[in-house]
Amino acid sequence: MPLNLRLTAQVAEALLDAVPEGALLVGADNQVVAVNQQLVELARLQDVDTSPGTSVGALAKAVAKQLPAGSTSLRQLNRRQFPRTAEVRFLDGRVLRTNRRPIDVAGERVGVLWLAEDITEQRRREHDLRRHVRTLGELARERSEFTARASHELRTPLATILSFCELLAPPSGDPLSAAQATYLATIRRNAQRMQEMVDGLLHAATAAGTRPEATYARVDMARLLGRLTGDLQPRAQAAGIFLVHAHEPGPPAFADRSQLENALAALLDNAVKFTPPGGTVTVSAHPYDEPDGTGWEISVADTGIGIPKEFQEEVFTEFVRAPNARRGAYPGTGLGLSAVRDTVRMHDGHIALHGGEGDGTAVVLRLPTGRPAPAGHG
Repeated sequence: MPLNLRLTAQVAEALLDAVPEGALLVGADNQVVAVNQQLVELARLQDVDTSPGTSVGALAKAVAKQLPAGSTSLRQLNRRQFPRTAEVRFLDGRVLRTNRRPIDVAGERVGVLWLAEDITEQRRREHDLRRHVRTLGELARERSEFTARASHELRTPLATILSFCELLAPPSGDPLSAAQATYLATIRRNAQRMQEMVDGLLHAATAAGTRPEATYARVDMARLLGRLTGDLQPRAQAAGIFLVHAHEPGPPAFADRSQLENALAALLDNAVKFTPPGGTVTVSAHPYDEPDGTGWEISVADTGIGIPKEFQEEVFTEFVRAPNARRGAYPGTGLGLSAVRDTVRMHDGHIALHGGEGDGTAVVLRLPTGRPAPAGHG
């Protein structure tokens, strides 16, 4: 071998030994110029001739024996169509990532440098991470579904308990002894506290990213609102509030019944809670047919304390309550309107708030009758 070629091979080998990855330098004649010890160990080439001038085919065959049938081998080491970066999986479970780096001098291809690194542990960690993410996602979905289901099941009995508390208390019920009044106040106070907890749980279940998958079906809006206002009637009557409702018949809407029912119930609860005795809560619903589509317009209006205009956008934010609600010591967590807004948006609807402090509040929902677009659509 000429002196200059030997010197070139020696220099190349010294350079490759300084490379942390396994490295192979192949000349334009498809012969080995240099191989570092890292590649010999990675590719299990201890019993293969890797000396300069050896045909690269022998190396490719030695590697191919360690690969599953049909896998890409190193037979294409010097072929231009071989991908610049590839992963090679060995029969023993190891995964090597290879990189092809053409070497050109003065516009002429003089060789190819191959680099290889063991990424087995990296791929294992990535696989474990994906598995853990899937597991956590499934647990979050199950927790969210359980929370929503539990919240829905608790809301009705709590509303019943509070309604009967109002019916038992004077002037609706008979006069109570001091002990009975104390017992009733305790029941009412703890039921209200539980109701606040349910509101928090419900909002947690419907928060962005954890909302359980919606189940859409045809919903008779007038019938749903009629039932909700009927359930609320005893409580409103006991509080001395006039409950007026007008529900026109109309086409069914595609909606998640459970989530929509919870949102409407929250609006009705708020209207009664923030209206003093002698006030009025008016619930109306009528279908609309406009050039951009059909739907339902639902209004829940009250003559209560109202919401200051400067807070009418902010109250849709989690845990935000209007200052007059805080001053009046009205129970609540500031989650109700936020959860209502999220539900309305989920149904491709719109929500608007009207009124002002001391002028009552009217919340108007516009819900399309068609099936909502999939998440992320458009």
